[in-house]
Amino acid sequence: MKRSGNPSGDQGKDVVHASSQYMGHGMALAASVALFGWIGSEIGERVGFESLLTLLGIFLGGAAGFYNLYVQLVVRPRQEQDREESETD
Repeated sequence: MKRSGNPSGDQGKDVVHASSQYMGHGMALAASVALFGWIGSEIGERVGFESLLTLLGIFLGGAAGFYNLYVQLVVRPRQEQDREESETD
């Protein structure tokens, strides 16, 4: 007897695919923050403003990562939807 609460094999694969996609977006955001923070720290150490440039790098990395996240999750799906609608018309 099959339980109604268990997802079928295809649904399980879809869930894994979607969750891995979103985890990848989160990792890209975290990596950009870490990378820009590290670059800011290295430059700040050489110039003498380590804490200020580290913070600036973290904020720039967060902004760059958020912009990338926004493009991936909002802009591209809208463009694909518009393209599909224009092809059907």
